[in-house]
Amino acid sequence: MTKLELNPLHKSEQIGDTEHMVADFGTLSLSALRSFHTVARLGGISAAADQLGMAKSGVSRHVSQLEDHFGVRLVERSARSLRLTPVGRRLDDRIRSILAEIGLLEETVREERVTISGQVTIAATPEFGSLVATRLFPELRRRHPELNLVMRVDYAFEDMQDPGTDFAIRVGSIDDDRLVARRMGSFARWLVAAPSLAETLNLEQPADLTGTPCLTFRGDRPGATWRFVSGDLQAAVEVNGPIAVRSFGILRELARSGQGLAFIPSFMLGNDVQSGKLVRCLPDWTSPEAPVFLAFRPGIRKVARVGAALDVAEEVLAELLDP
Repeated sequence: MTKLELNPLHKSEQIGDTEHMVADFGTLSLSALRSFHTVARLGGISAAADQLGMAKSGVSRHVSQLEDHFGVRLVERSARSLRLTPVGRRLDDRIRSILAEIGLLEETVREERVTISGQVTIAATPEFGSLVATRLFPELRRRHPELNLVMRVDYAFEDMQDPGTDFAIRVGSIDDDRLVARRMGSFARWLVAAPSLAETLNLEQPADLTGTPCLTFRGDRPGATWRFVSGDLQAAVEVNGPIAVRSFGILRELARSGQGLAFIPSFMLGNDVQSGKLVRCLPDWTSPEAPVFLAFRPGIRKVARVGAALDVAEEVLAELLDP
């Protein structure tokens, strides 16, 4: 039987000071404390016994043990009723608080015993998925080493009704009311070029891009409409160039080699711009902000492995993105 060990106190202190009286639990069982509290809450031995799944004699014995231990009468019994004495009411107040603390401790231990395991599958665009995976996966493995992690990367949105995907990191608007979509922040694209190319250009505003070699994100033909914002100003420019690739990663490499200007998500450019491998052109202009969402099916957060992964994903995305 579980025992609650607290400092003993003299009997003379028990009646006059309930704060100290409650400290005189000695080796009283938690079962006795629970029985007394249930009797106090329900107002009777029989009702308490039914709720606790015990015999009435067992509940009555627990109450008597407390009375014998403290040397005071805690309940007044009659043929038809049972009520707490003033000392019993004060004792019950303290027992209720202690039982609540014990319940919290038990819940904490129970949570620590639960091992988060299984596979979590996340869908994302290639570049953003790569960035998130390098930050998210190590942290998830550190906290939950029994998790297996899969990142599906594609520019097309995954069908989130497919149970094979647990959640997605999506860029842009979400128009599926069957999903929970939590906005995590946003990013913009920067116009960049290799230093050798940037030196030959005289760019002061987006319209100056007409006729310059531009590397565009598409898979059918070169050329695109690039949209810019600067404060309250907006601009849209039709650009053309020698190369189109449906991969921001490849476009970044081509821009480094001086093949043209590229309009690249800012989260991919920090190191290159700081090291001087790429130069920001028109630094006062960016693309409109692109929102980033965590998208998942309602209720899936209750699945322990998915809920744990979502918690960490929210932390990582908050660090990576502008609010």
